[in-house]
Amino acid sequence: MRVSGVGGGLLAVLALLFVALLFAVAYFTDAIAPKDLATWTFPFVGTLLGAVLAFKYQGINESVRREELRAGAINRAILVLVSQAHYLSTVQAELSKGKDSWHQISNLRAFPNPPSSHARQRVEDLTFLVERGDASLIVEVEASQRRYDDCILHLNIRNDLLFEIVHPMAARAGIMGKPITMEQFKQALGDMHFARWETAATSVYQAVPATLEAMPKVAAKLRDAGRRWFPRRKFIERIDIPVS
Repeated sequence: MRVSGVGGGLLAVLALLFVALLFAVAYFTDAIAPKDLATWTFPFVGTLLGAVLAFKYQGINESVRREELRAGAINRAILVLVSQAHYLSTVQAELSKGKDSWHQISNLRAFPNPPSSHARQRVEDLTFLVERGDASLIVEVEASQRRYDDCILHLNIRNDLLFEIVHPMAARAGIMGKPITMEQFKQALGDMHFARWETAATSVYQAVPATLEAMPKVAAKLRDAGRRWFPRRKFIERIDIPVS
């Protein structure tokens, strides 16, 4: 069982009172010779002081270790945001090439899975922020992760439609790689598949920019909270996200 700093101090006070009581009894009753009492008491006091100092040292170590873990959790959350945002910025660069809605719907290429797909927020590591009065920041980090997941979902849906529906049907219609109008493209896919394709492309164009815009703001709030609560620690400084 770990004894807290307060508990260790109280134990020391009680032990000193006990020793003082022994000296008082020895002095007034001559039941124990002062020399014998001192021989027994000094090692006891030394052992007690050593134990109290050990408790104090253990408490300091635990406090430092806890601070390291919590500052590290904030830095990791910032790093995940930056990593996710850099992937979405490559998607945004492609989105910005569309000249109009028709080019956006028809010409956007398939996107590979993000290289940092394993990097996800561990919001449970940030729960200590509740004690610090920053519970809303945890909610923002969780919301950012959900928005990023939605972006990946929309991209995957569009990729699946591209490979499973659009490419095969465009190849059968003989329009693969040719400049075509929206009506020709719609006729090749049919109304149902064209509507699915249009919805998927529109979802990507709406989700990515909004998510990308919010990420640096959440990262900045995390950095500021880290500096506020752990001023002796260093936090990731470069949180600017390149947006094309």
